[in-house]
Amino acid sequence: MRNGSWYEASEAADHIRKKYNYVLSKGLIESAEDFIKYSATKSSISGKKYRVQCSNSPEIDSSEWLLTELGAFRATNK
Repeated sequence: MRNGSWYEASEAADHIRKKYNYVLSKGLIESAEDFIKYSATKSSISGKKYRVQCSNSPEIDSSEWLLTELGAFRATNK
């Protein structure tokens, strides 16, 4: 969810990719956590948090979902 509207995963990914490239060009991303913090947490215009909903799971803040997935990825790729 971005600014009160739900988007398909591909549209959301395109949006986050554009934000990532912009923030990367500003030199603000040095880690996956920076990517989450600066690109995938909230709208830079409205300040509203992004939300994620997968399958039948309840919706949660994108930052919480991404940090959980990052932890799981790191745990299985040691």
